[in-house]
Amino acid sequence: MSASWALLIPVAALVVIVLGGMAVLRLQKTSLGPDELTSARASGSAASSGSQDSAQESREEFVRRHWQRPGVVANGVTLVDLYDRIRALEERVARAEQQAASPPPHD
Repeated sequence: MSASWALLIPVAALVVIVLGGMAVLRLQKTSLGPDELTSARASGSAASSGSQDSAQESREEFVRRHWQRPGVVANGVTLVDLYDRIRALEERVARAEQQAASPPPHD
């Protein structure tokens, strides 16, 4: 009997958390109109990308510009190194795809 109660408590807690989250979302939807909800989502997505000066600036450009400023970019040196490695890997993949697309000359 005690084993079943021990399993019931975490399941009940999970149900309460899920239902509470659904209730909060429903209240947010009813308190905001449909137009306000879409504009809030759009501004939230822009805010989540960090404090960028312009909307056209990518995260990579932002990191490269601020990599030495403490507190602005977390571990900027590592991020810049990763961006360099990603760019080199993308170039290698592009070259490999070009070589695979062009068949070798037949003799």
